[in-house]
Amino acid sequence: MPDGGSWGYVPPTESERRAWQQAVDQMLKGSCHPALPAELAPHYERRWLGGDTGVCVLLETLDADGDGLVDRGWGTLAVARRPVREVHIHIAHPLFDIDTEHQGAAVFQATGGRTFLMAGAERNANYRASACQRDYWEADVAHDVGNFFHAAVEVLAPELEERDGVVIQLHGLGAQWCWGIDVFATWGGPWAPRVGSRLSLLADALARLRPNWRVRVTGQFPLCLFNGGSNVQGRLLNGVGPADVCSQAAAGPGERFMHVEQKLAFRETEAWVRAIEEVWPKRSPRPPRRVIRPGSLPESVR
Repeated sequence: MPDGGSWGYVPPTESERRAWQQAVDQMLKGSCHPALPAELAPHYERRWLGGDTGVCVLLETLDADGDGLVDRGWGTLAVARRPVREVHIHIAHPLFDIDTEHQGAAVFQATGGRTFLMAGAERNANYRASACQRDYWEADVAHDVGNFFHAAVEVLAPELEERDGVVIQLHGLGAQWCWGIDVFATWGGPWAPRVGSRLSLLADALARLRPNWRVRVTGQFPLCLFNGGSNVQGRLLNGVGPADVCSQAAAGPGERFMHVEQKLAFRETEAWVRAIEEVWPKRSPRPPRRVIRPGSLPESVR
């Protein structure tokens, strides 16, 4: 994907963004048909990976100039048809938040989660200010709404309510920040989690599994200011209207969005998988649908 300073990120047009949302909606409804809207077809492929949970992935593939990078930097979405946990693992800052892209994919696969969503470019790929939040660059999907990452969360939001799902957005925390803390988890704002909430339970599970980790949530000491309050996906899932997420903070937690900061040595897979498995007990997967090879897919799969 386009790295920092590459100017390789191409902001999508509104019609491309709508086409992406159409494709996302199809996948959430069970389709993995390879045919895509005309706006996406030159750049993307939709592939059926299968597996126990029935994973379909929408990924950017076009490298027309042969430079080893995709040409737009728009991102990747994987959807499990038969998830065993209503957990959504999202990576907003791949490359910049070192190893979170690998950690997130591994956690999604191991826990049998519902979606894996990853931005398609490093957050500083283009040195042009975001039209949403001017203190950030335009490729930073956590602070801009004109991208495919945020567009996918807009489509996903109703399902989170319907199926009691939670997005866990994994980030990296620099060693110089939040002294005395290794992992800091919040609801995407300055609110201390209620006792027994999934955020509290997840933090407790991590601390028990890794006694040497200094795991904290909002309201605990030492304090950390990186609570995700300006994150536009967090604002959306915490009840701010889509038209206001750039400028308006959420009034309280909707408990559909977890913002996690991790220092480098703590971006592992095993502890996170075990903690998530404790907090979200395994559920029976939904009955599988018969899938035929692309080209002869039945209407129920399309």
